[in-house]
Amino acid sequence: MLLRLGVANHSSIRDYQEIYLSASKRIKRKGLTTPVPTLNEEAVPIVALYGGNATGKSNLIDAMANLRQLIIKSHKSFGATDKLPRNPFLLDDQSGKEPTRFDCTFTIGQDISDERDLPTTESVYEYGFEYVDTEILHEWLYRVVRRERQSTQLLFERKAEGSSAHISFGSQLRGENRTIANLTRPNSLFLSAGAQNNHPLMTEIYRYFEERWTVISYSGAFGDYFAPKQLSKFKHMERLRSLVRQADIGIVNIEIDAEDEEVKEEHAGFLRDLSGLILKRMEPYEENDQIEVESYFDDLLHHQRLQLTHSGAGGRTTAFDYPLESKGTKTLISMLVPALEALALGALVVVDEIDTSLHPNLARALVSLFVNKESNAHGAQLIFSTHDVTLLNCGILHPDEIWMTEKSGEGDTRFTPLTEFKLRSRDDIEKAYRLGRFGGVPIGDEFFLDIRREEISAES
Repeated sequence: MLLRLGVANHSSIRDYQEIYLSASKRIKRKGLTTPVPTLNEEAVPIVALYGGNATGKSNLIDAMANLRQLIIKSHKSFGATDKLPRNPFLLDDQSGKEPTRFDCTFTIGQDISDERDLPTTESVYEYGFEYVDTEILHEWLYRVVRRERQSTQLLFERKAEGSSAHISFGSQLRGENRTIANLTRPNSLFLSAGAQNNHPLMTEIYRYFEERWTVISYSGAFGDYFAPKQLSKFKHMERLRSLVRQADIGIVNIEIDAEDEEVKEEHAGFLRDLSGLILKRMEPYEENDQIEVESYFDDLLHHQRLQLTHSGAGGRTTAFDYPLESKGTKTLISMLVPALEALALGALVVVDEIDTSLHPNLARALVSLFVNKESNAHGAQLIFSTHDVTLLNCGILHPDEIWMTEKSGEGDTRFTPLTEFKLRSRDDIEKAYRLGRFGGVPIGDEFFLDIRREEISAES
């Protein structure tokens, strides 16, 4: 479970900014929260990011995707001299040379690293790193535990020293620490190297980011070719069918044909040639990456058929192929799949522009799945950006679950929770947001374009 996220020097986020998912003790709430006994706090299931266009909402979500990518891929997929994916702030003279920083606080349940038979069922971890294009400069992992009292333990800290790195280890971190440290390249994380070399705790934390963080940093839906594959391995099809029926968009069933759909020979030849060209370019990369590419094109050649059954007049039903469905229908299904997976696992799903192609009622229904105990029994969380102001006053979101984004005059992004604004209980939050009381909205309320007749004549 994510409790906090920190970002600095990424895209428009220049100065260090934090987002918290801990519930404010000043708010009287009826909604769902999840206890975190170690910190004597409760975690909220939702964070909604509001703000005008280009204020940095998507950049925060992109930062989460980058953090996850570096943990999962920095050791197993990057070459020894590969540059690290980085996008620093570029609107001043210094930030491009300064490191980028990502860090977070989270829980992963029972502490498998402690071999003693102690009645602890949960540990809180603080993990982060700073890096430039070619190397990791600083990386750290702490554990917060509560037995008789709360305490913070250093598990490891890594610091770059000239052309080498020094890693110090706490007494509580068991495993082949020094051996793995010697295998850690300058451009890979110790966490990533540890997971690839079967370090018990590093593997557990690695799995948390790999399996329990889903970041959807693009707008749109499952592609027509890959939607059948996504749904053929989906474990919660009955729940998906039920929710799609409840959405009242005329769909009564979702089916996937067991037999592969044929691909025209000319298309198959093109895909084989393209696959061969890409594999030649991937010779320096690991064998696993080549297998993924081969599997990718194999899926294109042997994809299954996905059909959605619609109700019609007089009780008649008709099945349509997925490519014929509306963008809104495809988006709804594509959002529900990761949402249902997160709800089943107690995982985190992050969505950029959750309201894209969705009616406000459907967006509200999707968000509501995370605030009801019946549908969210395992502490799943949802972080999303949106322009849908109707969510502000629908009774789902509390002030500590709403964060405003705004840019300063120097072009850098600031995140501010709604709890920092003075609000009366009777305040209309949606109205106040539209009026700009919280910032985060464009200043102009209309466009004006002066096209002079003589300019048109001159151009013609």
